Amino acid sequence: GSEYINADKYLQDIVRDKRYWENKRQTARQHEKHLEELITRYEAELEEVHKSRKEIIRQAKEEAEHLLQESNAKIENAIRTIKEAQAEKEKTQLVRQELTDFRNSVENITSKQEDKIVRKMEVLRQKQERRKGKKATNPDNRPLPASKIKPVTEGDTVKIKGQSTAGRVLEITGKNAIVALGNIKTTVKLERLEHARMGSASLDTETMKSTFINSKTQDQMYEKKLEFKQDIDVRGMRGDEALQAVTYFIDDAILVGMDRVRILHGTGTGALRTIIR
Repeated sequence: GSEYINADKYLQDIVRDKRYWENKRQTARQHEKHLEELITRYEAELEEVHKSRKEIIRQAKEEAEHLLQESNAKIENAIRTIKEAQAEKEKTQLVRQELTDFRNSVENITSKQEDKIVRKMEVLRQKQERRKGKKATNPDNRPLPASKIKPVTEGDTVKIKGQSTAGRVLEITGKNAIVALGNIKTTVKLERLEHARMGSASLDTETMKSTFINSKTQDQMYEKKLEFKQDIDVRGMRGDEALQAVTYFIDDAILVGMDRVRILHGTGTGALRTIIR
């Protein structure tokens, strides 16, 4: 009698803990994979920025070298022409004017090149700023420091660790809490709950009834809701089997937004009823 019930309770705790840590491991693997993808992408972007910067500097040096060579050639040619002309004043003035015009054109080209380089460097700077912005952690996803974590109290908006569905704490008894997930109530250990950071301290009724899904899964969710049966029969099952079946059943009910479900556990010794509750 009592030993059997205690054994079922232990099995209940084991199954719940196993499922909790499996969810934790899966979430950790997903986060690790996402971080690796981000690191690879940012490294590629950084390498591209470095290559672009080097290319801009190389082009600027080549253009400056070309201008310098052209300027030296013009000056040498002008000096030679002036020496050959000697007393020919008009030709000397013409050569000097050509030198002046060339100097002005060089200054104009240099100014345009500087503006071009400045624009390119500004584009690179903006890319770096955008990359830094992407690297910045979203404040809503930052874990709260241990010193700032507040205990869960009645009326708080919470979620089960490792899951995304949020609900409201209706009642706390000892180490357990009764949580309303939509129109479904469930009993959860306090240590498995955490505050849901969703931009506001509480959720209205319509928000709690909704499950947030992307547009690609709406059709699938609609079909799942049509196929969902509101009854589950666990009569004849062992304690751990019944608990796991009911847990998945409740999760699916919350997912499709069912307001009410029915669990058939029979009468007998009442062990299944105790575990499920």
